[in-house]
Amino acid sequence: MKLISLNTWAGKEFDPLMAYVSTSHADFFCFQEIYSTPTLATRVGKCYRANLFEELAKRLPEHTGYFAGVQEDWCDGSIDFEVEVGLAMFVRNGLKINDIGERFIFGSHNSLLGDNTSMPRNLQYISFNMGGQDYTLAHLHGLWNGRGKTDTKERLRQSHIIKEFLDQARGKKILCGDFNLLPETRSLSLIEEDLINLIRAYDITTTRSSLYLKPLKFADYTFVSPDVLVEHFVVPQIDVSDHLPMELTFS
Repeated sequence: MKLISLNTWAGKEFDPLMAYVSTSHADFFCFQEIYSTPTLATRVGKCYRANLFEELAKRLPEHTGYFAGVQEDWCDGSIDFEVEVGLAMFVRNGLKINDIGERFIFGSHNSLLGDNTSMPRNLQYISFNMGGQDYTLAHLHGLWNGRGKTDTKERLRQSHIIKEFLDQARGKKILCGDFNLLPETRSLSLIEEDLINLIRAYDITTTRSSLYLKPLKFADYTFVSPDVLVEHFVVPQIDVSDHLPMELTFS
């Protein structure tokens, strides 16, 4: 089975992103920074793609898409139509799904107050069965505070909530996404207590593309429980976002 996790930069690099997704042949896509709208609008502000979830669905006709929104009608400018930002997961049709849902790890739906440093955050997950074996796959877009990717009380609590969820989850476990954390943080080491950090295990030197111009080059991680067989893991150097995709083949 193949999984791709990617913070899409809300579709700012729209054409390269669509080309990459259309040709990647993954069974699971976990996307962060996704906008969705029931209207015909395509843009929010100058660079955000308001219908990114719907555009991705067009390119993935053999998958079912699941959108997990966190905040309605938030953007970088005024709008006059319905739009929501959140996470999305696309799952290849035909898989035996036990459960799919979300759990909030900071705030609650539509709890944003002021700027996006208090943006609510959720963990989207799917439980499925393959070859008689249960799996739980989850992803997130971790807390951002505009002051770096170091430990805070809120980020530590976020990690504890994630651990509690995975401790109760079924079968083999995979966790991925944009954590907004540096490798040496306590918040990240809490996750590493139970799961293998593939970014560390495979000596990945950056998860940011050449479009990202700031100095700190880590944000994204993929973790697996020890019983997951990792057949291949790579972070390809392609510019489809300011983040790089993480590609995992597993069983």
